[in-house]
Amino acid sequence: MTENCLPQDFEERIKGILPQRPASAFEPKLYQAFRINTLKISVEEALSRLSAMPQMDFQRISWCPYAILVAKQDAQELLKSDLVKDGLLYAQGLESILAVMVLDPVPGQRVLDLCAAPGSKTTQIAMHMQNTGALVANEPVRDRFYRLKSVVHLMGATSKLISIDGRRLRAQEGFDRILVDAPCSCEGRFLIHEPKSFKFWSLRKIKEMSHKQKGLLLNASRLLNPGGILVYATCTFAPEENEEVVDWFLRKTQGAMKLLPVDLPGVKTYPCLPQWQGRVYENSMKLPARIYPDERIEGFFIAKFMNSNYK
Repeated sequence: MTENCLPQDFEERIKGILPQRPASAFEPKLYQAFRINTLKISVEEALSRLSAMPQMDFQRISWCPYAILVAKQDAQELLKSDLVKDGLLYAQGLESILAVMVLDPVPGQRVLDLCAAPGSKTTQIAMHMQNTGALVANEPVRDRFYRLKSVVHLMGATSKLISIDGRRLRAQEGFDRILVDAPCSCEGRFLIHEPKSFKFWSLRKIKEMSHKQKGLLLNASRLLNPGGILVYATCTFAPEENEEVVDWFLRKTQGAMKLLPVDLPGVKTYPCLPQWQGRVYENSMKLPARIYPDERIEGFFIAKFMNSNYK
């Protein structure tokens, strides 16, 4: 591997995964997305305060009323502002915001964020729920748990915080919505000029992550109420962590978990893979979404399931 070059094995793999790879796919993003925290401020008031900031150029997002995009140089100033320091705005990638929108939690539900740190999606879920119902956020890694706790407090979110291996979590009551934003090989965050971003990448790591993801999904399905929705997401391109995990999960649950379409109007996606390295996936693999990376958004994968095992 030469300087300023992604791992050769990864380069060979990505040719069969990402069609017409954009030049910006593995370059630093030109924009930073921010989420307006409606637990503390209205969208209208936040936009008014942003407009009053000198030379602050921001863009609205057509598919999300509470998200904005800011050019990177302006984002650095915004991060220093009281809007961010007081938890009125939160720097959060568009792909991350999408996962919660697909989950679509509503007030009064019981919701579980199984892999919750640093708290971006947890606090977005709380926002959708208007701090009602019951939200449980789990993070097994100690340092990341304290980061989660800090973000939840800053954003004014109401959530029960727990720390346990998500594959072993048990609950006396089931959940109406569960988000599994799973640990992964993070290929969507690789930067060609930052070797540290892919320093620990390997085919072995992909295999290890796939095994862990299957355990997390399977346990999540046991915690999901009949008719409940489960969303699985990763920030990686690896089919072993995306299509293969979904295919395995559908077979393992023997029809109890039904794959639903992920509709993302206004968001550029590309097809999931029907097969990979000799392994053929179910026809329903057309239903999840692969997010096409560009200068605004990272590569991402989202699958949505419903527990159809009614009693």
